[in-house]
Amino acid sequence: MFTTASQTPAMQPTDPRQAGATAHALRVKEVELAVTLLGGPEHGLSEIAEAAGLNATVVHRILRSCLPSRYFVQAPGKKYRLGPGAAAIGMHAMAHAPGVDASRPLLEELSLRLDGMAVLWVYSPYGGPRRALVDHAPGRYDLDALGLTATELTALNSSLRVGASGRAMAAVLPEALMDLVLAQSVPVTAGPGVLGDAEYRTSLGQVREAGYGVGLDEIAGWGEVAAPVLWGETLYGAISVLKPTSLLTDIADAAALTMAAADRLSLLVAGGRLPPAT
Repeated sequence: MFTTASQTPAMQPTDPRQAGATAHALRVKEVELAVTLLGGPEHGLSEIAEAAGLNATVVHRILRSCLPSRYFVQAPGKKYRLGPGAAAIGMHAMAHAPGVDASRPLLEELSLRLDGMAVLWVYSPYGGPRRALVDHAPGRYDLDALGLTATELTALNSSLRVGASGRAMAAVLPEALMDLVLAQSVPVTAGPGVLGDAEYRTSLGQVREAGYGVGLDEIAGWGEVAAPVLWGETLYGAISVLKPTSLLTDIADAAALTMAAADRLSLLVAGGRLPPAT
């Protein structure tokens, strides 16, 4: 007779202390997730408890126990927020994610096949949701071909409000962070194709459904196709291809190749290995 895992005595904790420790760890994670999904800088005890589905007394003990490690910090007004201890965990995890050695071959292949500039963007939380250009394969173009000053390039590259790569990243952010993106101003040097607030929000659903985004003349004279790179279910960044708008004619082909490159990098970020080249 076969039994399920829940029916097998060996699968059940035999030490009450072990069972209690496991339950406590799960509750800590529930509080952490609640604070993350609530958005905003800080939250009161009752708000966190309601979001976590836990008793306020339990949540209070968890928050207080995490203060020495600075995983949570107490803000004025008896409110709490994630602290530098939580940030340190994220920074350590990102520091050991695959780097240029993993991304460069994918970008070079994508640049060659689409005859465009292939770019890897990584999500940055600094001062609100932003992006950073961390690697690129220019092909026959380079960043100076965009015709922007260093100041203009910095403003456009950091904003998720501009370009297909910005929307590819924003589309997979939690709702609270997406609202922060929409609250940001569109850089004044954005091109004529940049989307207004209503169009932008609508486009995010389209990106989630299609798996990629397209931008035309959001940088004047340039088109872009982009797909998100994920670490499990968490946003890592995006891969995009830029080329002159007049030359971005086969969007379906560009989208398919860009999504394939993003999927391959997502696999590497998650610790997998690419299948052998055929």
